[in-house]
Amino acid sequence: MTNNGVHPIKASRLSLSAQTQQYLLGLVEDGTYQPGEQLPGEKELATQLGISRATLREALLNLEQAGVVVRRHGIGTFVAPGFGRRLEGGLECLESVLELAAHQKLQVQVSDLEVRQAEADTELAGRLQVQPGTPLTDVRRVVMMDGKPVAYMVDMVLATILAPSDVDGAFSGSVLDLLRQKPDRKVAQAMADIMAIDADRFLVQKLKVSLGQALLLLEETVFDDAGRPLEFSRNYFIPSFFQFRVVRR
Repeated sequence: MTNNGVHPIKASRLSLSAQTQQYLLGLVEDGTYQPGEQLPGEKELATQLGISRATLREALLNLEQAGVVVRRHGIGTFVAPGFGRRLEGGLECLESVLELAAHQKLQVQVSDLEVRQAEADTELAGRLQVQPGTPLTDVRRVVMMDGKPVAYMVDMVLATILAPSDVDGAFSGSVLDLLRQKPDRKVAQAMADIMAIDADRFLVQKLKVSLGQALLLLEETVFDDAGRPLEFSRNYFIPSFFQFRVVRR
């Protein structure tokens, strides 16, 4: 046994990087390393595990992509702060972040709420199938969990459907839930694109992350039962707090 209960990787049919990934995940799951705790440096950890640094880096990259660890350039590797408290859901289900949290008995809060009237530019007019200059309701906010920012969300809704005054002090954070309360336009489906981006200076300020840190961007257009667009949103997620699944049939 070595420090923190880490010992060399044993022989297996799996590749050495896959074994390392599974072993480190086990150390996080059993509490050897806690959320937010820093792992030993690459040289030290590779020596403890009896593997090369290249193999360790491959395993850590896979764990980072899975949201288990966060790697900070020039500082080190940390267990993701949200590990064990991630919001999980399938993209095939049209659910808000609040609904995901409720299913998992997690508490989320909204901060930095901004609501204003805007006009559709050329891009938004195309997405919402309206003329440029059409009035929109612009809703922006930070979603918090356990007092930590986990997402920054921007919704652009046709003002004829949702007026700025409809988003009052009782707003819980879900524009989707507000749209579902509208009797004349029934929410039916959404088309979404998800991609990885690097945090810019604006998102660094909102989400308290490092410049260039990897984020998940979910762009989504919501349609009514007649196929007409209702709203377009851009949602920026810190990967360590979210896990999205896709069911393929």
